[in-house]
Amino acid sequence: MYQLNYHSKSIPGLTSKNLENILNEATSTNGERNITGCLIYHNESFVQILEGEKKDVLEVYNKIKEDKRHHSIMKLYENDVDRRSFIDWNMAYHKPDDQFIVQYVNNLLLLSKLSDNASNSLITFWGQVRRIIESGSLKQHASL
Repeated sequence: MYQLNYHSKSIPGLTSKNLENILNEATSTNGERNITGCLIYHNESFVQILEGEKKDVLEVYNKIKEDKRHHSIMKLYENDVDRRSFIDWNMAYHKPDDQFIVQYVNNLLLLSKLSDNASNSLITFWGQVRRIIESGSLKQHASL
């Protein structure tokens, strides 16, 4: 089993419809390849962890790098692991609206602290999630 995580910045003006399209494509592509993981979008940044067979994860990551809806893609960590961390998640995603943005952010922070940080990949992933959350205001996401 192989994990890879990365961080990227969204293009200006990314809409809720763009995010839904990204999610639909990720769900389809990852489902075909038995890839699980988690995709977080906040403060105009993405952070994603992918897990599956190395060949499949690298194919998906190369496809992601070509996507014009984001830029400044930086691989954070990759490694072999004994087991999946997101076994029941084809691709986790939550689209909060204005009234739930604070709860969304607080839940992400709590999950990042409670997560089983047994691998360096997970430590890196959740650390980047915390940095994204702490890098800007809650209102930056509320307009989506």
